[in-house]
Amino acid sequence: MSTNSLHSSQKLKKALFALPKGMPVTSSLLEQWGISRQLAHRYVQSGWLDPLGYGYFLRQGDTLTQTGAVAALVMQGMALHIGGKGALSLLGVVHYLAIGKEKLFLYGTARKVIPDWFFRQFSGEVRLSHLFKEEDELEKRLYVRRLDKNELYSPFIAEPERALLEMLDNVPQKQSLDEVRKIMEPMYTLRPEAMQTLLEACTKIKVKRLFFSVADELGLPVLEQLDLSRMDFGSPSVYILTRRGGSLILKNPRFTVSERT
Repeated sequence: MSTNSLHSSQKLKKALFALPKGMPVTSSLLEQWGISRQLAHRYVQSGWLDPLGYGYFLRQGDTLTQTGAVAALVMQGMALHIGGKGALSLLGVVHYLAIGKEKLFLYGTARKVIPDWFFRQFSGEVRLSHLFKEEDELEKRLYVRRLDKNELYSPFIAEPERALLEMLDNVPQKQSLDEVRKIMEPMYTLRPEAMQTLLEACTKIKVKRLFFSVADELGLPVLEQLDLSRMDFGSPSVYILTRRGGSLILKNPRFTVSERT
């Protein structure tokens, strides 16, 4: 098959132009479009596809993007969503972070091998987390949606309220408390119904107490609309969060609230 005939092929045009810019073409998509491995190999030989790694190809002239790469991983059967600080950056909640420069936290519940090409291109880490009591499927995770709701191949991302709690889960090992305060300070539009649902479903006492501690310190209005009686904060005793430079005492918010009233 000549290069000209390849270029005019309807199958090739579909593979090259149907996906968002920056997203690799995956073997699963090629199979859906009826393109065999042998034909894909000929596209590589003809220069229309560049191999990234087994099962992944980049279109000629395209530049790989972080979100496109994650979307391709999902297309290959990896139930991962972008969460934590990276999600807050992509959603425009944190304005001072450079998109694509920060370490990307991908959240899933099943251990999968991420291809080498991904970590050669981006700084990332997969968190096998059960931070919330919820369904494992991407579409059923609490407050997880596609980054672009109108784009079929858009990657899944945590909404701001969930991403915030995922970020707090990384304190202090992978996330500084000082930066958490800086990020949370302008978050006056946190949705009470989302925070209520997520805090009720959250499985980690530290995360819930830390959220209330910092949100109270910053005076975030969402606290006034939350029903603490439906949340589990553990025993009345304090939780001591050890971090570099000292310790933080996290009290049970129910008792803290009663002390102020």
